[in-house]
Amino acid sequence: MNMKDAPQRIRWGIVAFLIGLAIVLSILDSTGNLEGVLAFVRNPLIAVLDWTAARTDSLAGALSGPRDLQEARAEIDRLQARVNELERENEELRGVQGEAQLLLDLFNRARQTPELTRITAAVIGQDTNPAIRSIIIDKGQADGVMVGMPVEGARGLVGRVFRTAVNSSQVVLITDSASAIPARLGTSRAAGILRGGGLGGSMIIDWLDLKYQIEIGEVVATSGLGGDFPQNIAIGRVTELDRSEAELFQRAVVQPAVDFEALEIVFVITNFQPVETDIFSDLP
Repeated sequence: MNMKDAPQRIRWGIVAFLIGLAIVLSILDSTGNLEGVLAFVRNPLIAVLDWTAARTDSLAGALSGPRDLQEARAEIDRLQARVNELERENEELRGVQGEAQLLLDLFNRARQTPELTRITAAVIGQDTNPAIRSIIIDKGQADGVMVGMPVEGARGLVGRVFRTAVNSSQVVLITDSASAIPARLGTSRAAGILRGGGLGGSMIIDWLDLKYQIEIGEVVATSGLGGDFPQNIAIGRVTELDRSEAELFQRAVVQPAVDFEALEIVFVITNFQPVETDIFSDLP
């Protein structure tokens, strides 16, 4: 190597380095990275610490993410359990409110006719026999229940005791096809025999005299005629009227006041004494 050419090579190397550095700085400046490089050059330790801190934060976030997700899911489960508990409490309160209203209605009914003695009975079954419309109650012979006793609910007449056992009884509903109840309309005062329509049928009062101007919505109650039921126990309301001047009589369709599918508690009237009238039906 010619030693005389060494200084010239060094100078050309420096020039090449400076040109290359200028090109690199120009590229960094155009890409927006020049400030970071200059900061590193001014204080390399701080730059290294900043880079390390950024990577550490990213790693910490990645590690804490699953833990936060698990905590969020646990909180959601806890809140859902609380919501379920509150919904259950609301259902229980609604049930208690319904029972309280039922007992209040029964109390009001008993207060309207204090002369009648009643015992409370729970409905424990519906008769599955399609030939008869009846319910089973949890009071029987041991409680003083006897065949023929009237049974009423908070809204009106339910039926009569048909059969009894020691601790239960069968009550035939007023909607049964064999039921026949002397009834009177509240406004027109027309009287007739209310007959049940059986399963799916309507209760009807036949043989009402045309002289009575019966109106839709009239209240129907027991008349007391025949001696089998006390007077003025609500039965229902007139919903339809079949009246024709060409006929001698008219008839009314009655909607019962009692919802027989929702019966829970009933009254058995124990001190009513039926009046025997059959002997007067035989002519001398």
